[in-house]
Amino acid sequence: MAVPPSGPPQTGLDHRTLETYETIWGALSVALVWLLFVGVIASMISGTFPLLSGGGHGVVKAGRVDPARLDATPFARPGLVRTAQGLELYIVARAFTFTPAVVHVPVDTPVAIHITSADVVHGFQVTGTTINDEILPGHVASFTVTFRHPGPQNVICNEYCGAGHHAMTTRFIVDPKEN
Repeated sequence: MAVPPSGPPQTGLDHRTLETYETIWGALSVALVWLLFVGVIASMISGTFPLLSGGGHGVVKAGRVDPARLDATPFARPGLVRTAQGLELYIVARAFTFTPAVVHVPVDTPVAIHITSADVVHGFQVTGTTINDEILPGHVASFTVTFRHPGPQNVICNEYCGAGHHAMTTRFIVDPKEN
């Protein structure tokens, strides 16, 4: 007669199998940490890391400004400006307001909009359109839009920015063409 083996039943996961799994997970973890490290270094070198690339610039340069020195940029006087390239609109978001609060733009005319934040992260959404962007301090969000229908276009901050967030709005008044 055969004697049954003593001890706990075998489950198929012996010490060598578990050690192999642990080695695979350990190697995967080291590889991911290494990729994260390389990504941060590449971000610093390419200028997408904000603490090393944006400091001290007083002018709009590659979509960045120093939020503490907006007075040395076109954002010092926010509003609609006619340039050789066409109409450009500069907007500053800060502490529950957009500056300017109301902007008159002509219908069927391309307007290059440049927005930055002077304090915290804000949102910029023109209701009834696909215009929706996140506005970060020190970064300039730029896009061109052509309003096709006269009338008001409301703009809201759709990124929670503090206690007065619910009242943070501005408005585009799209003026009809003059005859």
